[in-house]
Amino acid sequence: MQSVHGRSERKLIMLNELHQPIGPTEAIVKELGSFLGTLARNGTFCPLNVFKWKKLKTHDDMWNYTMEKYDIPKVAKEWALRTIQLAWRKYKNGLKKKHYYRYANDELRMAKRPKEVSESQFKALLEYWNSDAAQDMSRKIQRIEKKLRYPHTVGKTSFAIIREKKKKENPEALSSKEFFVATRRRKPGRVYKDSYEDTASKIAEMERIETQESEDGSQSVDAYVSVMGPDHPGRVRLYGRGVTKTLLK
Repeated sequence: MQSVHGRSERKLIMLNELHQPIGPTEAIVKELGSFLGTLARNGTFCPLNVFKWKKLKTHDDMWNYTMEKYDIPKVAKEWALRTIQLAWRKYKNGLKKKHYYRYANDELRMAKRPKEVSESQFKALLEYWNSDAAQDMSRKIQRIEKKLRYPHTVGKTSFAIIREKKKKENPEALSSKEFFVATRRRKPGRVYKDSYEDTASKIAEMERIETQESEDGSQSVDAYVSVMGPDHPGRVRLYGRGVTKTLLK
């Protein structure tokens, strides 16, 4: 990413109607995502001694710096900040696994402190991880993560780009079930850490509903919603970051 941080010219970013990057090429969109990840790991933009995203006072600084490197419409700000937020959370989770759980006490943890993290920030982070509030939150998150199923298999390729490709292949409306299947496909011979049984059973149930609807001569039921249930309030599935129900409307 040094090539991005060091360059003076801005690369153009194109958005879809939901304000998500889709071009001009897939490579540039992936580069943008990786660049935003470096901001999440930057101790000045995202200091580790601030523990909640909303309390960071650098949101505008990160967005302004992003616009220095990319010719990106202002409506993409929410998507960009959401991307940085998720990368920041992932970065901290990685630090906790490698530099907290691995060692028995803070003396060892400080001795094995990652070089890219300042001593003061890492010390504050350890104090936070040791607190009762953080321990309770960690247990809650672990319970939630155990319930998460049906992981996608598209890697760094965004849902927005996949949706754009599917629209070009078939200009007709892309159903939620079709998009779910497209983002959960598994390559033959490749080993995955997550089981596919639950996902396969859900897809089979959606196809059964669609077949039944077709035989009855109607298409009034959304097979995806029937199987997976409605979206939670304020959440929109299968559209990627930054998309809200209001924006969809």
